Amino acid sequence: MRSRGRGFTLVELMVVLAIVGLLGAAVVLTAPARGSALAADADALAARLLRAQQEAILGTRAIRGRADARGYAFSVQRFDGWQPLADAPFRPATWSDGVAPELPRGQEAIEFRFDPIGTAEPVRIVLRQDQRRTQVTVDATGGVEVALEPAGSDRIAGETGMLRSAQ
Repeated sequence: MRSRGRGFTLVELMVVLAIVGLLGAAVVLTAPARGSALAADADALAARLLRAQQEAILGTRAIRGRADARGYAFSVQRFDGWQPLADAPFRPATWSDGVAPELPRGQEAIEFRFDPIGTAEPVRIVLRQDQRRTQVTVDATGGVEVALEPAGSDRIAGETGMLRSAQ
């Protein structure tokens, strides 16, 4: 008679890692805002983008988002087309008072998308409040970065407030 080995299977470990990731995203989304409304909106968008990437991977389905002058929302690709995501982290969000994205000339919105393996179409979303700007960037690997503009500068600083997904 063989006794079963002690330990965890790979599937059990993957489930635990997925749960930890979901709990981490929930903590980030419910944490109190730091600093200005601009920083809070940029941080919330970045956290939701990372969560959207995780959802795309875990659900093996494409997730897309759309940011316009009012706010942003996410949708999922199903057999019958794109459907809005209504789960808590993906409910449509509005920008804080005075915060708005800089939209490309002639466009009403900025679209972004994660495919089922977590890669993304690179996109840069610049948020503005008064004379301050913050940039949220999604790179081709699905990494998300928040960069704050230094005071009195015309350019966005890189590597500040970086959030990366674990791949």
